[in-house]
Amino acid sequence: MPQFMNNLPRHSLANRLLRFVSICAIVYLVLLLALMIPFGFKNAQQAHTELEQKLVLSLSNSAAIALYVNNHEIAEEVIDSLLLHDEINAVRLESLEGVTFDKIKPGQFEKEMWLHANQYPLLSPVDAKPLGILYVHDNHLVIQRKTLDKVLYQILFVLLQFLMTFVVIALVVKRIIGKPLRALSIAVSRATPGQVKTVEVDDINRNNEIGLVANSINTFIENSHQALIREKELRSQIERWEIYYRGMAEQDTLTGLKNRLGCEKHFSHMKHSEAYLSLLLIDLDGFKAVNDSHGHAVGDAVLSTIANRYLHLTQEHFNQSVVGRIGGDEFVIYLPHRDGPEKMEAFLLAFAEQLIESSNTPIEVKQLQVHVGCSIGIATATAAKADMEKLLLQADSAMYLAKQDGKNTARFFRRPVSQSVGN
Repeated sequence: MPQFMNNLPRHSLANRLLRFVSICAIVYLVLLLALMIPFGFKNAQQAHTELEQKLVLSLSNSAAIALYVNNHEIAEEVIDSLLLHDEINAVRLESLEGVTFDKIKPGQFEKEMWLHANQYPLLSPVDAKPLGILYVHDNHLVIQRKTLDKVLYQILFVLLQFLMTFVVIALVVKRIIGKPLRALSIAVSRATPGQVKTVEVDDINRNNEIGLVANSINTFIENSHQALIREKELRSQIERWEIYYRGMAEQDTLTGLKNRLGCEKHFSHMKHSEAYLSLLLIDLDGFKAVNDSHGHAVGDAVLSTIANRYLHLTQEHFNQSVVGRIGGDEFVIYLPHRDGPEKMEAFLLAFAEQLIESSNTPIEVKQLQVHVGCSIGIATATAAKADMEKLLLQADSAMYLAKQDGKNTARFFRRPVSQSVGN
């Protein structure tokens, strides 16, 4: 074993840590005692005052009765009850009319004793008017002795607690931290003997745990290629997450359909797939009333159900299509096709009728049967020259005509005039 390891306990970081903890603990203990002693006296005095007030409160009715009926036996019983406590050495009951009962413990008489006694007013048991005063004189020597005993007990408890804590910390640092760290460092340093050591340690830390850890780190430098492999794996995982979140950004979270961004992306791809591109803009009729009457939870369930119906119906009729939700209750369906508008008009109209029928089917939500309808605007353009915003405006214009014609119907966009199709 190298010579520096023989000197390790003397220069150990654990010993340096214990010295630092000891200094901090002693400073803390001194400050704690400096604060605890005056507060201890204050709290003990306050506790006695509260106890005396409770005693007086419990005996005040009996004391008032003793003065009111001038009964010596009741008065003596009240006085003896108070004098049972060592902290009280004299008690007097004195009425406003001059009736007096008092008792002083033997050897406790003081000059002008009653001037320094605590005074508690007594009220008449009949009309609650002032009747007299209850004098309670404290035995300050007893109070001070008991207070000092309590403070000394608290100091002793803190000292014992401090000592036990320090012993535990010392054991933890020495046995749970210091020795395992030293053993681990030695084991790591021996794991790959013969390796070139590239980490240098200054003279201050050469003979402590840092020196051992530094020597251990050098063994990992030769295996740095493992970190490169992990980095490549992490980069690949990040790329997969990027693809996943990119897809999430193009998806409507409520219905699972494409959102406006997703529609725009697929619109650009569909422009190159077929000769023509048709857009069906669908706006639900009566949805606002359902949402206002039954709440957003029911409204969301309606939107999800309608979205699933539109998606399944579209997938049944078209191999290429995009179904999306671009607003609160607005849906779009993009359909690329080879035939021109004249040949596709009847087919698109029939498909729109199926969408309307699907929308009119009642929806069961939370034991409620909800009814909605839809108005559809249809616009068609040459795929190569199609502009998404322009096509949306045309479909919106056609949908507006559908709503004007009584809703729950479909209309095509026509440049010269608006002609109805469907219902």
